[in-house]
Amino acid sequence: MLKRVLKIGMLASFMMCTFGAFAQEEQAQPQAENQYPSYGFWSNWSVGLKGGMTVAADEYFGVYNGEENYDNSLGWALDLYLSKELNYVWDLRLQGGLHCIHNGQGKALNLAVGFTFSFIDAIKGYNPERTWRIYAIGNAGMGIDKSGIIANNPAYGHLYYFASGGFGGSWRFAEDWTLTLEGVVCAPADLGNPIGNFKGYYGEATIGLAYNFGVTATDKARLEQESQLTQENFDALTQERDQAKAELASMKKSERTLQDKVATLEKAQTTNEKVVKNEKELAKLKAQIEQMKKEQLTFYALPLSILYGVDQSTVPAGEMKKMKAIAKVMKDNPDYKFTIVGFADYTGSADYNQKLSEKRAEEAKKVLVNKYGIDPDRLVVAGKGQADSFGDVKMSINRRVSFYRVIE
Repeated sequence: MLKRVLKIGMLASFMMCTFGAFAQEEQAQPQAENQYPSYGFWSNWSVGLKGGMTVAADEYFGVYNGEENYDNSLGWALDLYLSKELNYVWDLRLQGGLHCIHNGQGKALNLAVGFTFSFIDAIKGYNPERTWRIYAIGNAGMGIDKSGIIANNPAYGHLYYFASGGFGGSWRFAEDWTLTLEGVVCAPADLGNPIGNFKGYYGEATIGLAYNFGVTATDKARLEQESQLTQENFDALTQERDQAKAELASMKKSERTLQDKVATLEKAQTTNEKVVKNEKELAKLKAQIEQMKKEQLTFYALPLSILYGVDQSTVPAGEMKKMKAIAKVMKDNPDYKFTIVGFADYTGSADYNQKLSEKRAEEAKKVLVNKYGIDPDRLVVAGKGQADSFGDVKMSINRRVSFYRVIE
């Protein structure tokens, strides 16, 4: 029962003091299931390998031994790439490959940067359950012509630039694995010649496999906490809020009953025997009261924490949404005061983590004071270092700042 009260209470406490504010928030809308989340830089990176064949597109593959050569024979290509999902439509791609043209006579190593654009997602909108995509590809980069016949320059090891574009399709057949099929046209050109002097166009058709590293633990924790800011969540807690308030009132009533017993026992201490007996009873009752008070304090903890990277003390940009919500609570409830408590994981010494946790709390206070105009007298800071760890001590939840309403 008590755990349920605490769990509901933490959410209900935040809900009670922010419900009105949330309803008036500028363009406050429930977060739709098909709204693309905001991820950090290290989330949703993929590594892929693709290979296939090449074929000359304009029957020209460069100058070789002082003569122009024409051929449409086949070759092969092998590419390794890193891809970063920028949003549900655009991906950034960094690619390196070995291309072999004209039965192996033309060989080149190249590096490129480019983007992919998903038509399906752009048309149909974001859908995390969608397993397939059709997309456009655009790349630009530089290469080393090992043979001297690709970029219209007979010099061995000559540098050239190139552009490529085409289309592709992908199918996510497992949670982290994607199969790709892509076709592009590559246009190489000698660095010494002006743009427009591209020769030796060749097509590349590849099949590949990519592994997605997914969302970081920090982003998962942050998104889970931000989900508590949705109107849907507030509505779901409305009925439970009243029940939690009643259960908290019952706990306080029990506390008062225990305090009355303490007072009665203290007045009844008239003999040595009673003193000894009563002191044991008093100690037991006082311990129960202190435990109740400690548990009631948890009721006033906001269910939001600011999460940090390793050795980070300034409030991350991605966490400012939470800071804004907390500032809104304080502005709409001018009598509320909060204790800001910083925590750290076990990366580093205990002394260093203690100072880091204090600095995190101080930086969070500065944001509330300087950015949102909160009276600094309403905020108290504290640091607990690497104490009070949850689960794996390296989890991002241990690198946090939490907020507790001061009970007066």
